[in-house]
Amino acid sequence: MSYIFQKATADDVRKIFPLYEERLKWMDEGGIRQWNTTDYLEVYPLAYYEEKQSRDRLFILTEKGTEEIVAAAVLLDEDARWPSDTGSSAFYIHNLVTACHTRGAGKRMIEELEQFAVSCGKNYMRLDCTDDSEFLNQYYEGLGYEPVGYCVDDLYRGIRREKKL
Repeated sequence: MSYIFQKATADDVRKIFPLYEERLKWMDEGGIRQWNTTDYLEVYPLAYYEEKQSRDRLFILTEKGTEEIVAAAVLLDEDARWPSDTGSSAFYIHNLVTACHTRGAGKRMIEELEQFAVSCGKNYMRLDCTDDSEFLNQYYEGLGYEPVGYCVDDLYRGIRREKKL
């Protein structure tokens, strides 16, 4: 599958939000406990993504030829879930979502975000995922993201992960 990676436009935001709604439904149907148990859409409503897009922090992956958005993520310079870290330059991946019917889009999105981070002079890419998802933790570990700590954010309990670029 061929993809195009780019910053999201204002028009893209309303196309992205249904991916999160679809993914929550998929989690409910599959018995997966993650976003669907943490009031995700209340914590990250449409306005959140509009604000991130307006600051050039929302990225998308589209399927070449169809222009369908198959993945989206927010990329931040800092993250309150991580202790202040002087001396290392990192981006933080948040709100990574893929269309439920695609395969490989998440990995490709992460690879594109990593390349973007390198082009911006970053040394690390960081993210977190729920601490009780064996699948996600194995997935991120397979992509080179090592566990470096834990975080708690209201209902969310996560493992902080980091990859040296």
